[in-house]
Amino acid sequence: MYSFFVRLLRGIIILFSGLEVHGLENIPDQGGAVIAANHVSLLDPVVLGCSIKRPIHFMAKAELFKNPFLNWLFSKLYAFPVRRGMADREAIRTAIQRLELGNLLGVFPEGTRSKELQEIHNGAALFGLKANVPIIPVYMHNTDFLKFRRKISVYIGQPIIPKADAKTNKTELLAISNQIAEQFSLLNRKESP
Repeated sequence: MYSFFVRLLRGIIILFSGLEVHGLENIPDQGGAVIAANHVSLLDPVVLGCSIKRPIHFMAKAELFKNPFLNWLFSKLYAFPVRRGMADREAIRTAIQRLELGNLLGVFPEGTRSKELQEIHNGAALFGLKANVPIIPVYMHNTDFLKFRRKISVYIGQPIIPKADAKTNKTELLAISNQIAEQFSLLNRKESP
């Protein structure tokens, strides 16, 4: 079902906007990785899923899973619930397990949608460190509804590889989060004139 939806939605995006993806070679063919992307609009998970050839598992707010149809649909699309506003240990365990099983995990480390880059939270770094997988920054342009007729560009950055012996402490999490922020800035400049 995931591949059907991706093909359908990718066709719609290409028809109405166009889709240009740079840096696909930075996505591993197999094995777990955290895909850490900027977050501008509700379309971001769709665009990200349509840009990368492998399925991406996303966290989605727990409230959406209360609806039986959405619960069924999101499960088929590899999404799982997270309770926002708290440290949801079950969601954290699920995320790490999926990474350890060799899946891609989609995360929006800014935590909320914004047209400007926001502070990077430590979730993407935490998942990468705990599962010992690369964190791959992705920067998307023109995904908001007001620019939907303009070509969408997706820039996939260089993987950030956590040190094998790195501890999950504030210093290490902050260092990785800062690397994500730096890559976002670099990737954002690629679209600027």
